[in-house]
Amino acid sequence: MKSVRVMIVDDSTFSVSVLKRMIEKSGYEVVETALNQKDAIEKAKQVKPELITMDMTLPDGNGIECSKEILKNDPGIKIIAISAMMDDEIIEQSKAVGILGYLQKPADQESLDAEIKRIFAGDELFTLIEENYPEAFRESIFSFLKNQIGGEISVNDDEDNGKVQKSLGVSVSVGIIGCHDGRFIIDMSEETALAMTKQILMDEALIDEAIQFLSELANIIAGNACSLMNGMNRSLGLRVSPPTVIRGEDVTISIGDMMSRSFLVDTSLGKIFMNIGFQKGAGIWM
Repeated sequence: MKSVRVMIVDDSTFSVSVLKRMIEKSGYEVVETALNQKDAIEKAKQVKPELITMDMTLPDGNGIECSKEILKNDPGIKIIAISAMMDDEIIEQSKAVGILGYLQKPADQESLDAEIKRIFAGDELFTLIEENYPEAFRESIFSFLKNQIGGEISVNDDEDNGKVQKSLGVSVSVGIIGCHDGRFIIDMSEETALAMTKQILMDEALIDEAIQFLSELANIIAGNACSLMNGMNRSLGLRVSPPTVIRGEDVTISIGDMMSRSFLVDTSLGKIFMNIGFQKGAGIWM
């Protein structure tokens, strides 16, 4: 794991010394320490640590309020509470303000190491998704169409990708669940869906059968792409939820603000639009 810049907040100089030794032993850098809430808030603004270990009892406040103020200024900072007090109410309050982990004093080296790695693993896994999801979905749809439809298949980036896309006629959305969540949208005209269904069935097809085909197509493409990415790291735990179908040429597809990529797929039977998006999930408490 990469080196992490850490700030220690604790009203005990002895506890600060112990934590500093443990953190540096793990290969992380302690960039600042604070003995009270006021200093912690100001120093966090100045040094911008990636991680803060937070005591719950401070002479001029408490770890909950201190964390709340720090995260208001910089939501990207990760905070682990380390305190002698550990009851359900404090833990729930900690979660509510954005604290990502909780260790009871005296924290040992193994527990501290594991908690830091767990919290930062989410960032590393999101980077893995970010770097690989476009190619995984591109490969998944190309392989399916080549095997089932045949002919010339091209999958190209949609350079005109905007936040809103007009539907070609039938849209299917599939949710993606895992360490980070996402969704997959595939869209084509009813004529294209009918032509593909007819070719696969080698018989005439009704529109209801074409919609069933498109739902299954979306499910297979998303499922295969998730499997490809899970093969890179099983901790991703990506899986798909049941598809949702929307029909109508007046329908607009909202891409939203999440990280996403859009593709235009050209086949001999018609065009397909697809969009894949992921958003970073919150840290999961253990």
